[in-house]
Amino acid sequence: MGGQACSFSRGVVMPELPEVETVRRGLLPLVGKRILSLELTRPNLRFPFPLDMDSISGRKIEGIDRRAKYILIRLEGNLTWLCHLGMTGRFGNKPEGKHDHVLVDFFDGTRLVYTDPRRFGIMDLFEGRYNHKLLNNLGPEPLGSDWNGGHLHDSLRGRNVSIKSALLDQHIVVGIGNIYASEILFRAGISPKRKAKNISKPMSERIYQQTLEVLKTAIEAGGSTLSDGQFKNVDGDLGYFPHEFAVYDRENENCVSFGCGGLVKRIVQSGRSTFYCSKCQK
Repeated sequence: MGGQACSFSRGVVMPELPEVETVRRGLLPLVGKRILSLELTRPNLRFPFPLDMDSISGRKIEGIDRRAKYILIRLEGNLTWLCHLGMTGRFGNKPEGKHDHVLVDFFDGTRLVYTDPRRFGIMDLFEGRYNHKLLNNLGPEPLGSDWNGGHLHDSLRGRNVSIKSALLDQHIVVGIGNIYASEILFRAGISPKRKAKNISKPMSERIYQQTLEVLKTAIEAGGSTLSDGQFKNVDGDLGYFPHEFAVYDRENENCVSFGCGGLVKRIVQSGRSTFYCSKCQK
């Protein structure tokens, strides 16, 4: 077994925690089903498929978990099928066309299809639950019990990067990308340009609380599907959190804060677009 290692590039969005969690929930009906066969239409995605990929055939799916932006399909025999959607990967229950790269048939006649036009996704197999090089050094889950405002403040101490960049660092906290970092910082009233080392404890607590609020709301909305239309859940439905966007992708539009009167600005940080209101966020 082997393997290698959604986030905005002005056109294509890499799925973030809410999108991956939406997909995980959509896959849950597969739990208890036994895999009949596997078909790969090409030798690789971002990296080659593991040589023993066909060993999933005949196994029952015992559970489906998520760690950061990875989907972990638990199989009989202590085997885990790790999946990362990359930029354009998605699971569905019927073929779409030439970009279908993984087709899984089950004994009950149902089918799971992985489609990925840009082929930036990752798949691997490993024994156990979390002992994989892509998982070993990840930070805490933002919705888990082992992360809060205090933990965030401690992890930001001495860091000379922007708070926006810090929130994207998967060693500090996992699953947050461009969309949700912009929305979290707006709701917390904190400038994305502020240095991480200058984030006070009260600011850290505001960021933590808004992280919980934004991510939970986004999950309930089924994630975010932008104008590229790439993200869809397993049933092919779109994510409706863009209706809740306060700043993301709203450059030069009026700030939604009552009485503000400012405009949403767009800047580039570390090659990625950041959206914010300079009047509301300090």
